[in-house]
Amino acid sequence: MPQSVVSDVVSLMAAVKPRGFPPDEIARLQRLSELATVQTGPDPVLDALVDAACLAAGTPVGLITLLGGERQWFKSKRGIEGECSRREDAFCDYTIQSPSAFVVPDALRDFRFADNPFVTGRDRIRFYAGAPLEIEPGLRLGSLCVLDRVPRRLGAGVLGILERLAHCAAERLLQREDRYILSRIDSVRFDRAKADRAALVLAEQALAHRLFTLHYQPKIALDSGRRIGFEALLRLKKQDGSVVGPSAFAAALEEPSLSRRIGNYVLHRAVAQAKAWELAGIDFGHIAINVSSSQFVELPGNPCLVDEMLGATQSAQLSSCRIQIEVTEGVMLTEQGADFGTQLEALRAAGFVVAFDDFGTGYASLVHLKELAYDQIKIDGSFVRAMTRSSADLAIVKAIIDMAKALGKRVVAEGVETAAEFHTLKELGCHYGQGFLFGRPVDVAHIRFS
Repeated sequence: MPQSVVSDVVSLMAAVKPRGFPPDEIARLQRLSELATVQTGPDPVLDALVDAACLAAGTPVGLITLLGGERQWFKSKRGIEGECSRREDAFCDYTIQSPSAFVVPDALRDFRFADNPFVTGRDRIRFYAGAPLEIEPGLRLGSLCVLDRVPRRLGAGVLGILERLAHCAAERLLQREDRYILSRIDSVRFDRAKADRAALVLAEQALAHRLFTLHYQPKIALDSGRRIGFEALLRLKKQDGSVVGPSAFAAALEEPSLSRRIGNYVLHRAVAQAKAWELAGIDFGHIAINVSSSQFVELPGNPCLVDEMLGATQSAQLSSCRIQIEVTEGVMLTEQGADFGTQLEALRAAGFVVAFDDFGTGYASLVHLKELAYDQIKIDGSFVRAMTRSSADLAIVKAIIDMAKALGKRVVAEGVETAAEFHTLKELGCHYGQGFLFGRPVDVAHIRFS
């Protein structure tokens, strides 16, 4: 089940009033949100249950569906395409109204479904029979259903089989939730597992309710003191008004599907802000964004990072030089084969500046410096903060700057907090600096352009 089901789930939790929704819809959606965080990827057991249902009913189409606030998600399917549909078109929306099976012998003759896209569109559905997935008394999250393209009826025996298979499917969903928790039960990781689940739900809610926001930290040319651009840093504004940083939702940034959606949000928000500044005649330089390894992967219906960035900037009629990307070594170490390097080359060819972030903290940086396409190196702030009191750290910073210059690359020092650090970096020939000395990350309303 796509992780985006959770954003769909929570989107209606504050205002549940569409037609025919159960009276406990808020509790139902909250429970679905909790389950959705661990129901990722295909499940051969659920697939087998759908096969068994189709075999018992003699139908070509079968589904296990989960109903969010606005969409019906296909957790398992046979004989039908797509991953989801609008909830208002879902036969299963009627199924969850009752603990018993729901049957439509001929949809074309049923006023509730005669104009339904599943009936009038390419699927040509005429028959439906579904049994609810009831995981707790009264909480029915979706259905196991069978469908056909011709009108028909089912005997009581077959309907009984469907209800038993639906019960098995509900148990399977709960089993996967239990396995998710049990896999993390040990003296060290139990609390972390609970925190990770909370972080996933928090991030999903933030996406659904537009609680994510960007703060901007200036980047300075050390030789002139001129501001050359900003790094966009992700923040989450909680419903109580407090603002938290990535540590509060770190688990979401490690989950592939969710991190990809968050990364796409950051990209499009940064592009929109850059365009707004440009239209206002503000010389802001550029906005740098961090990207995750999941964004480099091209999936059906989801473009890879190159296409996503080109699409976003071209749609906004924004020059690619206005957006920079920062790639950590963690992303490099999970690269998707040769395609990672190919995409970096394509990004640079399109005019985007590529920076290697947190340089010096990993294990394969020198290999990447030699083999991959990039423009800048960002020295990790831990070295910058220590270099004025540690000859070893000073030597590391100097070596990175000298090496980058020899390779024809620009250098950005992160975490610059004191005047002594600034002067040392300037003497070493570092090009750019970023840190509290020049400005803390702030929301766009608090940025001052002179």
